[in-house]
Amino acid sequence: MTNLRRLAAIDTVFLGYKVVIAEYVCGVALCIALGIFALIRSHTMRGISLGAYLVCIGINYIPMLAFTLSIGSRERAKAELGDELARTPQAMSKYRRVSLLLLVPLMVAVIAIAENCSIRGKNGKRN
Repeated sequence: MTNLRRLAAIDTVFLGYKVVIAEYVCGVALCIALGIFALIRSHTMRGISLGAYLVCIGINYIPMLAFTLSIGSRERAKAELGDELARTPQAMSKYRRVSLLLLVPLMVAVIAIAENCSIRGKNGKRN
């Protein structure tokens, strides 16, 4: 399964914690705000579709923001990635493809929920 927490960690390692937090906060706030604006102002199916798409993309950034906040620093992000950083080109290539999931409406949110349920199931906790 795709590990979105590792995607947040690799962004943090290479871009820095503050930059990644700013990226994800803007991704959430701006996409949702523009989407709502488009939904309110639009009178065509194209405009409504664009608004809904932007809101869904904004929702995709919420789990990424949560993962980055839980990681907390560049050093903890490096620890999260472990040996994967030794193969930087392969890791960057892998996570570049995974980051394209952010463009698929609600995909990251669904994957994050599935990962969370999987982790809780392994730990024996009930939802």
